[in-house]
Order: sequence, then C-alpha cells, then structure tokens
Amino acid sequence: MFSGRVNLMNYVFGVKALDDILSGALMPNSLVVVAGHPGAGKTTLASSICYANALKDLRCLYISFQESKEKLFRVMKNFNMDFKSLENKSFFKFFKLPLTKDVEKTVEAINELVIEWNPAVIVIDSINALMQAVEDPDKRVWLQNYFYSLSEIINGVVILIAEIPFGESKVELGSIEFVADVVIILRHKIERGLITRYLEIRKARGAQLTISEFSFSIIPGKGIDVFIPPLLSETEATPPPKLKPPCSFLDNILGSIDKGFSIYVEHPPDFRVPEAVPLILGIAIRNKMKSLYLSYRYSPNPLIELIAHSYIKYCKDKDKLMENLRKYVVTASINPFRYSVAEGLSKECEVMRGSEADLVIFHAVEIPAMTEKHLPEYIPSLYNQINILKQQHKVIARIYSSIDDSLRPIYEVMADLIIRFIPINEYNDYKVYVWKRGEKPITISSKDIDKCIEEIASSLC
Repeated sequence: MFSGRVNLMNYVFGVKALDDILSGALMPNSLVVVAGHPGAGKTTLASSICYANALKDLRCLYISFQESKEKLFRVMKNFNMDFKSLENKSFFKFFKLPLTKDVEKTVEAINELVIEWNPAVIVIDSINALMQAVEDPDKRVWLQNYFYSLSEIINGVVILIAEIPFGESKVELGSIEFVADVVIILRHKIERGLITRYLEIRKARGAQLTISEFSFSIIPGKGIDVFIPPLLSETEATPPPKLKPPCSFLDNILGSIDKGFSIYVEHPPDFRVPEAVPLILGIAIRNKMKSLYLSYRYSPNPLIELIAHSYIKYCKDKDKLMENLRKYVVTASINPFRYSVAEGLSKECEVMRGSEADLVIFHAVEIPAMTEKHLPEYIPSLYNQINILKQQHKVIARIYSSIDDSLRPIYEVMADLIIRFIPINEYNDYKVYVWKRGEKPITISSKDIDKCIEEIASSLC
C-alpha cells in the first residue's frame, strides 16, 4: 500500500545531549511520545526532531489539529529552525487536519498524505485533541493501534505530542505509553518566581540509561538545550595541554598548570584584593589565550577598568594597556537571581560558548550560593559545570569572598589549585596561601604577588 522504503539510516533527535545518551533508541519503526505540561516545550522538541532529520534529507510530515503553519514557522524560526526553506526543498510538509468525530475519515486523510508524500518522519500535534474528539471507546482503541502501526507502515519514526494537565504526571493515552519505543516527559515548575524545566526519559528501548531526569532550557537561537552530567572517565579522557603559570616567579612554585585546572581563589569579605583577578588573568596573557571574566556582581562595562587598576601603576601608556587587555579579555555579567539554578547554568554555558575563551574567571561566586536553601541544587550544578569545562580543557577560576566558611571545603575539594589571600595587618598587607593538588601547601608574600603583577603588566604595555 505504501512506499516500502528500505530505511537503514539512524535517526537523530536534533539535540546533542539526547543524541548522546539515547544513541540507538531512535531507529526505523520507532514510536516516540513527547508529552508534558502546557508550555513545557513539547512542540519545540518534536520540531527539533523533525527539522534535524529533514536536514538529513529525510522527509518530515507535520500534521496538526490545532497549530497553524504560519505560527509554527514563526516560532521555530526563533530557535534557528527554518522550516520554510525545507518546505521549498520538499523535505518538510505541514498539513492541518480538522478535528472530527469520524475517526475513519481522519485516518484516511493521514493515509492519503503518507501515500502522496512518502515521509520518513511524521509528527502528530497533538494526539490529545484527536482522542478527545472520539467518544466511542472502541474507536479510541482502534485509533491507538493505528498510530502504533504507523511507524511500521512508513518504516520510519512517528512522534506523538501529548498534553499532560498541570499537577498530573501520567500520559492519559491508554496503551500508547506502553507500546511506544521512547517516552519523553517535559515538565516545568516555578521557584522563587523563576522557571525550572525538567526532562524525564521515562522509556527508551535500545538505550542504556543510568539517569532519567535532566534539567533543560529553551534558548533563543538554539532551541532545546539539555544539561547532561558528564562521566568522570570522559573528563580527562585525553591528556590536557600544559600551560605556564601567571608569571616566571610561580614557575618553580607551581610548575605547569593543566588546561582544565579548576582554581579556587578566596579572600575575606572585608579585604577585597584587587590583584586577585589580574593575577589569574596572567595565565591567559602569558599563554596567549582568550579569557572570559564573568561577574555576578558588576555589569560588563567597568570590568576592564577594574582589572586595569592593578596593572596601571606599571604602565605609562594606559591606552595601550586597555587595547591589549581587550585582546585577551571578554567581559560578561549574570544576575543569578534572575534565573533558576538550571536556567542559570544554561545561560553561563551560552555566554562561554559565545566567548570562545580558554580561561573562565567566575567573579563573586558567593552571590549565587548566598541562599542556603538552594545549595542542594547549586552544589551538584557547580560540580557538573566544573567537570564539563574540564572535559573541554578550559581553565576555571572561581573568586570567592568568604562570607560562609562552610562553603570553603566544598569549593576547595573541587579545586586543583587553591589561592587564599590572608590579611596580616591593618595596612592592607597580606600573605597568600597556595596549594596545588598532590603537592604541599606554601605561603608567599604580597611583595611576590606585586612582582608577578608587574611582569604580567610589562607584557601588556
């Protein structure tokens, strides 16, 4: 009756994290259920699957009982999915079917589209609307069986979008959830007035899962961004490149610094050391790398001036200093109380990708950790972020004003290098405690730090 396509191709989700953890789950003859609360991102995820496979020259047929083509095209364009272009190339077709109680007529219309267009992927948006229009229980069962068999009929992938009412967690679609090959549930909740999104993989035949729930974001220009905690075996899968310390004085003390090092820098809240950031920045300047200075306290504009403050006494030409600093430093800022922990992590990753930096300095990290009741979410998020950046061979530095001593051991245990500024008198003099993983701690003086800053400044002036 239908095309009889011989389909040996693996399909994709169009979301890298899902393609990584669900490798082998999306195959020909697969039935996928994408369910969730209203506004959770179901259409965006289903469209991502459709779009990514259409880009691989696998035709996608999108059947809607409610959404208009114009609205779908407009909204998905915001997520960098140009369905109009694929439609012009005959790899995408949108068709809106009217809701009717005549289920045989609906199925006949779908069959005609399948025969005419020979799709490899079909999206049904949404199956709730169709099932609710069918009052006869026997016809509902017949319709469920039809959708179950549709993926085999086209020898491809069928995606059913399903609504879950707020407060509910089950997919009320009869036996469809049980016969589906992949079931993905999207949920969101409001915390502190902020949206937190979760993706649950309830079922995935052919995939070996050790974790089933992940945080995710919906990012303009990208779409669905799922955050997957990294495997530690992958964090240092390849030997990291070696870097020089910030200045030659620290060569004998620290030796080399690995690309992928996590550096923890601490100072008391009433003793803010202006040399802290310029010292760490010396790693990027000495190794000719780009750095990102991401502050939770200051807006981006004054950050370069704040960095230059410690270098300027060694430079006669301020304009040249500022020009060279901008070659090495990209500045950004994030208000952590504008985002949930998961959304904030996604925002940070977005900023880091855009900067293409090899060194990332997080300034004023005490601010996102300030609300103690959110530490159960914050600490795992921080740990996973550090390991993701290690995997990418980025140097990570976190500048902490020690407002809570209970956080110190948490930050220190995740660090490869600890630099702690300790005041020793009322004249703003200090000593610096330095500890590198696997080595004995040492103490150096503020004069030694001044020499180091002077050497860094000399390469900028």
